[in-house]
Amino acid sequence: MRHEVNLLVANQYLNRSCRFKLLLSIGLLVLCGVSLVTPTSAQSQSLAELSAQGKAALRDQQFERAKKIYEQVIKLDPRSAEAHSNLGLALYMLGTYPSAITELHKALELNTHLDRTQVLLALSYFNTGDFDRAIPLLEKAYHAMKDDPVVAAHLGLAYLQQEKDDQALVMLSHWVELEPNSADALYFKGKAAMYVASNSFSQLTKAAPDSYRMLQLRAEMLRQQNLTPAAITEYKKAIAEKPDAAGLHYALGTLYRESGRLDEALAEFQEELRISPNDAMTDYLIGDIQLQHNELDDAQKYLSQALRAQPGLIEAKLDLAKTYHRQGKLDEAVKMLQAVVAAEPDDPTAHYLLFGLYKERGQSAEARKELEIFQELKRKTNEREQKRMRLDSTN
Repeated sequence: MRHEVNLLVANQYLNRSCRFKLLLSIGLLVLCGVSLVTPTSAQSQSLAELSAQGKAALRDQQFERAKKIYEQVIKLDPRSAEAHSNLGLALYMLGTYPSAITELHKALELNTHLDRTQVLLALSYFNTGDFDRAIPLLEKAYHAMKDDPVVAAHLGLAYLQQEKDDQALVMLSHWVELEPNSADALYFKGKAAMYVASNSFSQLTKAAPDSYRMLQLRAEMLRQQNLTPAAITEYKKAIAEKPDAAGLHYALGTLYRESGRLDEALAEFQEELRISPNDAMTDYLIGDIQLQHNELDDAQKYLSQALRAQPGLIEAKLDLAKTYHRQGKLDEAVKMLQAVVAAEPDDPTAHYLLFGLYKERGQSAEARKELEIFQELKRKTNEREQKRMRLDSTN
């Protein structure tokens, strides 16, 4: 089977405190919701005592003891849905899933309204790898318990195991919404997303092997492998196939720019801007190249356009400040950089540029302050980089 889902993952996170409380509540809810059948007064007293002991054993996580107690209860009262359900809970927590399934089925035969018992039955099927039986029960539970991370997680993992990748991604994404800091949730969401993407690309290869999208995909894959000349060739083929497709000229332009081929990059960005006239990043990149060419009026024009479309684009603000500086507009440059450091106080480039401008204007105190901030930010960056390198060397 293509997909691999480690069934122990469920047990690993279910055993954390919040999951344990949820599973324990299954047993406690049943205890509170079902009355015992008591043929005689003496037997009733014995059952009540055993029931109390079983409840305490579940509460104290003494699952082996709980198992033995509820086996005694069932001998005295075989028609107790409560006893079968709680025996099933104890068996589940002990990892004896087939036996748990047997007891949970008996409980539901005696009382079909035990919703939490149905959930526990679904989890038991999941842990035996019987996803055909687990999924319908989990789907039913999910409709009633959409905010329960245990249900969402298991249903998503079951879908993933059965290669129902689109459904799995939806469910596992919801798990992440419920538990945004769960490493398990984030991992399996990423895995589902990877399978969905792989499926889509596989279908693209079969449905349209000669399309511009296929050429674009090849170009992107080559770029990821740092095979720049080959990626450029594929982007050119894609553009020849679909000249007005949004994004193609931009992607080719960024490759040219990274390779230092600025004139070719500029031509591609200008073509992209014709197709997508309000794209802030394209305006910024044109402005950046014009700044490198010292075409200051054009640089100011395109950088200003970029900021009108995307006011928070820090890179465009920094370039515009540099443009103002070269134009002799020191006040405008200072105001722009002051706005940047107010919004992004940890941006070292902005502080360094401000240091230079203050120094040029004779504002020694302000220049010294900005230089100290810049040096401190660089020191912290270097420390983080050294720490990362040390960690990498130990792996």
